[in-house]
Amino acid sequence: MLERAMATFHELQNRRQDLLNDLDELEEAAAELTTALTAPDPNDEETLDKQRQHLAWLDRQRAGLLVVLSETERALLAFDADGEDPR
Repeated sequence: MLERAMATFHELQNRRQDLLNDLDELEEAAAELTTALTAPDPNDEETLDKQRQHLAWLDRQRAGLLVVLSETERALLAFDADGEDPR
């Protein structure tokens, strides 16, 4: 049982790190789009609209990722609360 708990704990740690990396990528992409939207080409409304839609999509992805990250961190804390920290 301890072996399985250790595997689960390490899987959760790896998942948390992957989520943090994904969050960094999303935030970087959102920052780039935000910068592009601060000085838009007024003659290219179609591109501006696509950029706004993409930024909205990135925001939704970020929100979902934060939910999963929160649940992952809660699961990691459960190991500590149960006294099952297999480190």
